[in-house]
Amino acid sequence: MTQTAQIKQTFPNGTAQVAVVRQGACAHNCSECGGCMTAAQPTVTALAENTVDAKVGELVVVETENAQLMGIIAFVYLVPMVLLVGGYLLAQAFGLTQGWCILAGAAAFAVSVLLIVALDRRVKRRRSIQFRIVARKAI
Repeated sequence: MTQTAQIKQTFPNGTAQVAVVRQGACAHNCSECGGCMTAAQPTVTALAENTVDAKVGELVVVETENAQLMGIIAFVYLVPMVLLVGGYLLAQAFGLTQGWCILAGAAAFAVSVLLIVALDRRVKRRRSIQFRIVARKAI
């Protein structure tokens, strides 16, 4: 997966801090929407391997491994849905009333949120998602 980012800071060890505009917030089609500076957009900062020796302020193309990222995305979207429905159906299988079934589904959903928080901390601790600057972006 590739995204456009801006270099915020460089480090002597060959890495750089980059700011990436979240894909959902920007279609990267400035001629149709009126330009990127029309509204504040949420950005994500990350460390990236600076393979092109980019400097502060430059726009660059940042790449990450698709397989691992897609696995994390699938976990984040599918696990809450599966646990919500599973909790409801399990309570229903025990013959509980609809109110208790809804409560069981909500509790299972809460467990999924805890699992996602644990995954997020693990990914950050292990730095599982590695970003790499692959090119400078022409303006």
